[in-house]
Amino acid sequence: MEKIKQELGVDKPFSSSEWLAGMVAVKGLKVDYITTFARKRSFKEICSKVREQLNDIIIDGSMEPIRKNNELEEEYSKENIWLERQHKAVIGDEQAMSYFITKINEVLQKENITTNDFPKFYDTLAEAIFHEVWGVSILHKWDKMPTSEAAVIRGTQLWLDIEGHFEKQPEEFENEEAVERIKRAFTLRVKDAVINEQTPELEIEREDGSRITMMQSPRSKENYIMFRRFVVKDMSLEEQASRGTIREEDIPLFRSLSRVMANTIFAGRVRSAKSTFMKTMLRERDPSYVAAVMEKHFELDLTKQFKDRLIFEVQAKEGDLHHAIPRLLRMEHDYIVVGEIRSLETEGYLQACERGERGAFSTYHLTRVENIAPQITRHLLDEFPNRNFENELERVARNIDIIVTMSADRDRRRKRVIGVTEVIWDDKTRTHRTHDLLRYSPVTDKYYYSSQITKGLLYLMIEESLEDTKILLQHLKRMEKVSPMSDYEKVKDQIIESILGEEING
Repeated sequence: MEKIKQELGVDKPFSSSEWLAGMVAVKGLKVDYITTFARKRSFKEICSKVREQLNDIIIDGSMEPIRKNNELEEEYSKENIWLERQHKAVIGDEQAMSYFITKINEVLQKENITTNDFPKFYDTLAEAIFHEVWGVSILHKWDKMPTSEAAVIRGTQLWLDIEGHFEKQPEEFENEEAVERIKRAFTLRVKDAVINEQTPELEIEREDGSRITMMQSPRSKENYIMFRRFVVKDMSLEEQASRGTIREEDIPLFRSLSRVMANTIFAGRVRSAKSTFMKTMLRERDPSYVAAVMEKHFELDLTKQFKDRLIFEVQAKEGDLHHAIPRLLRMEHDYIVVGEIRSLETEGYLQACERGERGAFSTYHLTRVENIAPQITRHLLDEFPNRNFENELERVARNIDIIVTMSADRDRRRKRVIGVTEVIWDDKTRTHRTHDLLRYSPVTDKYYYSSQITKGLLYLMIEESLEDTKILLQHLKRMEKVSPMSDYEKVKDQIIESILGEEING
């Protein structure tokens, strides 16, 4: 049907100005004798013309939103209604966008305006005008690139993540005012979202789930707006294996690891797919289990990902975490997820491990896994300086069972699980240590395995699922025979000795 519509030319609304431009090209007419707005004005001037004509119905995004004087009022002011509709159009609401596109097309036809001289990442002239005047301007280019993970506005420049590398785009925003308008477009509907000289940093969530971080003077040298989004939609272990995140042979290992309900942290550097892999592991759990989720911003969007599951999602900021954590623990749940450990969320995660059901998940920025216990302990002391370091270190090491370490190649194209590590507290020596159960070597491009899980953790796993504990342990034992962890240590020593030997002989 769509093909027939295209052949008949009825797949989109008729535009007299576009038809005229087409006839000029087809018939080779002398355009010097055909008077259209396009021949006399640039795209920028066309935008100004349309803006002028629609100024009475479309509120300028540079205006501050008008607040209600009385919360008991039943209707918003006219300005707020238009701002609401504009915002919906900016974020891609088809109905709202259709309204503005129709109005813009009416002006174009009335003024006999047509041109193909507009940025090609817009589908039509009307769409280009809307975004240049009232929408997100050239940032729309990123919206048309669903596989790009990130975008950055620096000053008036636009940088886009393309296959793992940030590339400066040839287009720039017209001026700083245009960038300020975009900032307001994203903060308009977020309650208490303020960014100014007194509060120079802001982190909010876009309606599509992407994260927006804004910084300005005096915190930063220039205006920075950073966008990040999840691009992997299928969260299955099979999909992760096809992308090279894990080995296909290790799918049973990770499936059983999720189901034995170990308290687990997914750690790694920025954009190493920590949250994505955590979702993958959550998918492997019994759909009848109830999840309680606590986040600073609703980024994980687990309700949308797992529509067949009962999931309670709670938002908690620094000021109300003390109230949110007890409430979360009192809610019906089979396991708890804390979106990301950064500061006070650390206390929330540990309380979830101590007082909630087993199987708590969270993510954390980390470089070296052996440092995780003291590193997390320092976060606790930053928030609770009167606490004792040794006591809190023991608390961390006792409650966190497993660290799944993620990494990304320098080109960002491949994300990979590089380690599964047990965190161990030794009661006899009153010390903590870590032990790798799985470790990847970038030098040999191989995985190495160990089945030496402590008896204490094994018993906790057995209490949750005897069958999955057997699968996990048997898999590690089988892989250990082929590629033991001792070989990983030997490889490290051999490489260092080889380099040192070359230096001496050289």
